[in-house]
Order: sequence, then C-alpha cells, then structure tokens
Amino acid sequence: MLIDTFHPTEDTFMANPNDPYTTPTPPPKSGGGSTGWLIALVVVILAIVAYYVFGTSGEAPAPGEPPAATTPAPAPAPAEPTPAPAEPAPAPAPAEPAPAPAPAEPAPAPAPAPAPAPAEPAPAPAPAPAPQ
Repeated sequence: MLIDTFHPTEDTFMANPNDPYTTPTPPPKSGGGSTGWLIALVVVILAIVAYYVFGTSGEAPAPGEPPAATTPAPAPAPAEPTPAPAEPAPAPAPAEPAPAPAPAEPAPAPAPAPAPAPAEPAPAPAPAPAPQ
C-alpha cells in the first residue's frame, strides 16, 4: 500500500483552514493611505491660516542699523574750501508804513434752526377724482 507523504515543495499543498495551530491571516487593510492625505491637507490649511494671521502686518518693520563693517569705510576727501560770501547789500530804508487793511464785511447771521416736527402728521391729500 502506498502512503502519500508530505511534500512542502509541491504546488498542490494548501493549509487546513480548520487547523487550530495555524495563525489566521490578518484582515486586509482598508483606506489605502487616505489618512496621510487628510493629515497633509490639515497641515497645509493651518500653514495658510498662520501666514495670514501672523505673517502679514500692516506696516513694514523699520530698517535697523546696518551691520558694522569689519574695516571702517575710508573718510571722504575734503571738499574744496568755499569762497567767502560777498558783502551783502545794505537793507533799503523802510518807506511810509503800509495803510491798515480795510475792515472786512461782518459775517452773515447764522440761519435759524429748522422747526421741530409736529406731534401729529399732516392729513393725507384727498385722492384725485377718477376721469370719466
């Protein structure tokens, strides 16, 4: 009598699903990475909001002092001496004093305040007669 022996290299070998010693296969993962896209989207939205809240200000910052140079800048060449100013002309003697300006016209009186609204409104006008 021939007894069929166990040959693991053969393609016809299958695991027994009822064997309590075999580990079950893990369930397939669902979602396919959509969690990563959601996290990236939330990060981008938060970055945009933070830029508009904290990144833009109403005015540009005042420029600070420039950084000190390692070597001092050369002093500018001395300018040519300026010639002495010419002697000013003597001031003309004042003539007769100017006449006083004519008095301005007095300002008009302010307009009277508008009358307060009546307590009861005026009656409505009578309707026009119908044409015949």
